[in-house]
Parts: sequence; C-alpha cells; structure tokens
Amino acid sequence: MNYFRTLALLIAPFFLVLSCSSTTKVASQFNTPEASGQTFNLESLTRTAERTFADDLVFYVSNDETHLYVLVDFLSSRRYQHAREFGFTLYVDGSNSVRRSFGVTYPTGIYYQLGNYPGAQQGYLDEPNWSNFPENRSIKEAAERSSRQHALLVQRTSRRDPMQPFPFPVAQLNAQSLMLHLDDDERTGRISFAIPLQTRSTSQFSPDIKPGETIAVGFEIDPVRLLDMDIRSTAPLITSETASGRTRTDTDQEEHERINRLRMRMGDPYEQWVQVTLATPSE
Repeated sequence: MNYFRTLALLIAPFFLVLSCSSTTKVASQFNTPEASGQTFNLESLTRTAERTFADDLVFYVSNDETHLYVLVDFLSSRRYQHAREFGFTLYVDGSNSVRRSFGVTYPTGIYYQLGNYPGAQQGYLDEPNWSNFPENRSIKEAAERSSRQHALLVQRTSRRDPMQPFPFPVAQLNAQSLMLHLDDDERTGRISFAIPLQTRSTSQFSPDIKPGETIAVGFEIDPVRLLDMDIRSTAPLITSETASGRTRTDTDQEEHERINRLRMRMGDPYEQWVQVTLATPSE
C-alpha cells in the first residue's frame, strides 16, 4: 500500500466539499497601489480596494495596464500556521486557460525547504517535537528563512502538463516584475502579490491576461500535493512481511495510525476560488 496515496484519498473529500461552494464574484479596481516601506508592500490596497472574504482569509485586488495586485490577510492563526509550514499558493487562470495554469507558491513552506536536509521532512511530520531537538532547531530556522526567500512557480498550457513547480529566488522574480512580500508575526500573516499580466522580455512569468478579462483566482494550501511530489528525502516504507519481524497486519495498523497522525498534523486542505473581472482604464 502506498502510504502517500492512501493519505491523499483520505483527505480528498475535503476538496469536494470546498469545491462545491458557490463562486464569489469580484470587480477589480483600476489603480496602481502605492508600495509602502523600504520593501515591496501593498498595504495601501486595504484603503483603496474592496475587502472580500474567502473563508479563513480576506483579500484585496486591483490592476493596472501591466499588473494584477493581490493582498491576502489571514484571519485564522491556525490556517496561517499551515501556510507557513506547507506553503500558500495563488493561482491566476485566464478565461481560456486550464485550471491551475499559472500559480505562485509563497512562502514555499518549511516542509518543502526541509527537503534539502536528508530525513528532515519525514522527521518533521512524524515527530511532533522534532523542531525542539537542539540538533534540528537550526535546520528549521534555515528552512523558514529559505521559505521566505524563494517561491515556486507553475505555468501550464495543457491539462497534460505536470503540476510540478519550479523554485526561484524571490530576488530573481522581482527582477522579472513579479513582486512578492510577506509580513509575518508567526500568528497572522499578510502576503502581497504583484503579477505581470502579459509575458514580456522584462516579465517572463505571467498568466497572459488583460484588463477587462474575467479570470479565476484561487487560494490553496495543499500538503497532499507536496507529499505526492517526488520528495527528495522520503525514506522507503517497509513492505516485506519479514522486515524487522513484523507481520503484514502490524505494518498496516501502524501505517493507518501514522496517516491519522499526519492528518491531524497537517490540518485540512484549503481551497477557495473567486471570479475576478479586471478593470479597464476607462472605469
């Protein structure tokens, strides 16, 4: 039995419940928000754009001729903790695009960055106090820093294209006009996204949308997607009945208990979609 696949099947019903809810419709405003502070920050959107609720978060959206601007505020400290651990993804799909055609995961999540350290991902999930061990504390701190310094990007033109994201330093994305910023006090967070509308020589990463178009914007925290990826440090499961003298029944029971622990550890998957009509200069 594939332990990760079984976990995905157990959690899948949560996605069905979330995806059946009615789609919220939002009208973007045509303006360029002021970037406050010494670093990119879209705080001014809270004063100029409409506030829209999406379950455990609120968001603000505007656009100009070159960018889509989205500011996300987390209302639930537990939900934000899951975002810090497993990453937060913003999807932007044009009217003629496949679902999840363009996505930015930021922060990437502590769990993803722990893949750079052999055995750390599995230990982080299996042992609740893993981060408190002195030998692991510095590893987690380094993973947290890297989670804010990097983003994951998905660009697809067909359903057959893989969902495997590519990592990029935030500084490299900034140079391509895709701006990201995280305000974090470890309990609540605010994430700023400035996404180029069109692919240009100075903006290679974009959903290729335009003012006036109605698009789909998705917000997602999906630990199952990370587990289903080709994780770099996952140890193989014991499958032989004779390994360590265990019987098949013992192994199945332990696997079932482990899956239940992981579900509690990771929390429920989160997925919300809204329909956004981009503003035009004449509006």
